[in-house]
Amino acid sequence: MFQQGELKSLGVATGLIILNIAVMWIFAFTPLSTINNLLFDTFFLLGVVVYGALLTGGVALAKRGIRNDDRKLAVGGAGLVQFAYGIFGAGILGMVAPQAQAVALGITAVITTIIAVLSGLLVYGTGHDFSSWGRYANYIFLGVLGISLVGSFSGPFILLAFALALIGFIVYLVHEIYQVKTRPGRPFLNGIGVYVAFMGVFVQILQLVIQMLLEE
Repeated sequence: MFQQGELKSLGVATGLIILNIAVMWIFAFTPLSTINNLLFDTFFLLGVVVYGALLTGGVALAKRGIRNDDRKLAVGGAGLVQFAYGIFGAGILGMVAPQAQAVALGITAVITTIIAVLSGLLVYGTGHDFSSWGRYANYIFLGVLGISLVGSFSGPFILLAFALALIGFIVYLVHEIYQVKTRPGRPFLNGIGVYVAFMGVFVQILQLVIQMLLEE
């Protein structure tokens, strides 16, 4: 069903995802868990820009390192992405008691995996060309920036920015799964892409799950 390159891509992505979930859980017990409050409470757009820059820069460095066979650059870029998602996720987890954090991570992992599986079925089951969806995701993320600026002054727009970010990462995930299908000979590039998109969806779902637990 899957080519060897596709399985290797999924293996790379899975390893990075598991590592990143562990990193954010560890960070949740450190002062790094307060960074979200410092950024978003100061000026909401500031948090969006900082995390966006860390993720964009980390992905660019990792992919450049892979293309140039520069292991240090690739590891450094992946590490930057791990750090960005780690401190963001830690800030979210820090909103609930430690005993509830494992529950939140478990629920989030299940929901995000279901979304990833459905995205995979969409790609592999329809034969549609999703090559342009990466561009669509970029447009959505630009919209997140604009709405976040408004949300910095008007709270209700923050919810819209969140919804757009979730949609953007799902669109990006579909695109990256399509890349796995169409370029199986580039497993490390594909793995990085799927990992970044999956974790983007993960941290958005995690916010919903934490909010649900806080309301109970």
